Amino acid sequence: MSIGKLDRRTVLKLGAASALLPAMGKIALAQEHSGTIRIWTFLSAEGQSPREVVLRDLIETFVAANPGVSVEVESQPFQELETKFVAASAQNRAPDIIWMRDTFLDLVNQRGALADLNDELSASFQSDVIPDLYPVFAEKSVIDGVRTSLPLWPSPAQVLFYREDALAEVGLDAPPLTWDEFIPVAGRLTSGDRLGLGLPTNDNSVSAFINIMTGFGPGIFDAETGQFDVTGPEAVETANVVRQLVSVGALSPTLLNAMGDDIQDQFAAGRFAIVQAFAPRFAQYKSIAAAYDPDDLAVSAWPAFGDRPPAVLLGPYWTVGVSAKSENKAAATAFVEALYTPEASMQWAQTAGLVPDRRSVQSDPFFSTPEAESIAVFNALLDAPGALTFPPKLPDITRVFPIMNTALQELIGTDEDVSAILERAKATLGW
Repeated sequence: MSIGKLDRRTVLKLGAASALLPAMGKIALAQEHSGTIRIWTFLSAEGQSPREVVLRDLIETFVAANPGVSVEVESQPFQELETKFVAASAQNRAPDIIWMRDTFLDLVNQRGALADLNDELSASFQSDVIPDLYPVFAEKSVIDGVRTSLPLWPSPAQVLFYREDALAEVGLDAPPLTWDEFIPVAGRLTSGDRLGLGLPTNDNSVSAFINIMTGFGPGIFDAETGQFDVTGPEAVETANVVRQLVSVGALSPTLLNAMGDDIQDQFAAGRFAIVQAFAPRFAQYKSIAAAYDPDDLAVSAWPAFGDRPPAVLLGPYWTVGVSAKSENKAAATAFVEALYTPEASMQWAQTAGLVPDRRSVQSDPFFSTPEAESIAVFNALLDAPGALTFPPKLPDITRVFPIMNTALQELIGTDEDVSAILERAKATLGW
């Protein structure tokens, strides 16, 4: 059975995340706003990706309702958004609105760069909208009582995308959900110029090593520090999995500098059977498919170790906040609220194929159509027994991913002893 099809509910069931609240209309703005709103995001106002199309439409709708407002999107490299924002805030040149990954919320909040949205959001938004968001995401944005941001596009984040036609070649309709079974299958999927598995080994916003390690469950993160044991038995077993994937030919020891965009483009060209991918890019992956039928694209959780449930790491995911130094907080907050109307949630779902932020809109007939099948799958992943988030205060996040990616590259591209590689990563982290 395929997790990209609804009959995999026996593995990843739909549950509380699909509970629906009464549908609500547009949020009425208390006043017509004016002035300029500057937004830093990785999206472009002129871009043509599904998410960029929706953002542009939402901006146009907001400006039409507030003709005195000018919205300026200043696209930034997503790997640098949070650190550039912290620097800009210290220099009093921060934008009004910032897109951030959840793994940076504590860092940015510690620098005093974010407004407390508890003080800025309208009373109606706080009473009606926040309870309609997915609690696991909305609650994580509150740090020491400060609502740092609002989660956008509830997502299982870094999951596995796979080609059903490729799996069919080896007599399967989905990847196995334990590593013991997954490894030999990934090796068999390597055929000709196609590799069984593609990982972004040089993308400093994610770490495939950590994603594999989540197959041991949330206990890998220390409850007090948020750290994981870089040289412990779980990390060693994770490293051994990587080495086995290389030995069976699923991973290439020469493909060591791939970013997420590289993996996406090469998957479209038929280079991989399975890849690590960002769930909100599902519609984009389908739109650029060239070497396979886009209807064959499906989604899977990560395999687990032993009899644990399949792993679904809910992060990194995107959140939206307002600068503490914004001189136009009222207009900026009003625009942020406009991102979460029922109409906006429907646009994110229908145009970009994303799980809607507002759970209540899932009563719309659209979500019963074949076109929305992938959204139902993502919803199931969000409510899966193996779902977990990064700890709110995971330390040194700006360093964790690149350091663990260096270790991943060494595991794939060298024969150096596993323990030596992990000891070096731990020393570099200073943990």
